[in-house]
Amino acid sequence: MRNGKYKKRGKGAGLSSGFLLLVVCLLFLVFITACGRRGDPVALLPYDEKNIKEDIDKGTAKGNGRDEILKRGDEPEAEAAETAQPDAPAGLVAVFTQTGIILTWDEVLNQGVKSYRIYRSSGSGYKLAGETVTPAFTDRDIKQNMKYYYKVTAVGNSESLPSEEIRVIKEVD
Repeated sequence: MRNGKYKKRGKGAGLSSGFLLLVVCLLFLVFITACGRRGDPVALLPYDEKNIKEDIDKGTAKGNGRDEILKRGDEPEAEAAETAQPDAPAGLVAVFTQTGIILTWDEVLNQGVKSYRIYRSSGSGYKLAGETVTPAFTDRDIKQNMKYYYKVTAVGNSESLPSEEIRVIKEVD
């Protein structure tokens, strides 16, 4: 017997919980697929040669993904690579933002590169704009309505030849 305390559930009573479940599933799907997209910033740690040498001296360093133990003197080609001039960075790209010019380029791999030097010119010779350990740099020291030219070098035991020049024109509408 009913005393009016409970309401009869109609056709639409389960609709709100089903709709909520659908929304939660869609949000979950969007967030899962958005994680790790190409182009997301990734923190790169600088190469720490001191720790690598300590691992080699202890015999605990791993080599080239083959899980072999490296010992000092095992890799003569690595020593030759350290004394050779690194390749010039390639793929230099510039992106203009409201706060500066962001430069990115392809990382120079397996050549003992420890940093990159960024050179800037506004028409009369190149000057050092900065140095970074990652293949990206933001130049915030820029002025309106100017043309800037950039080149990047890789620095190991010696400095590479410069990359191809890229031109950026900063204009305000």
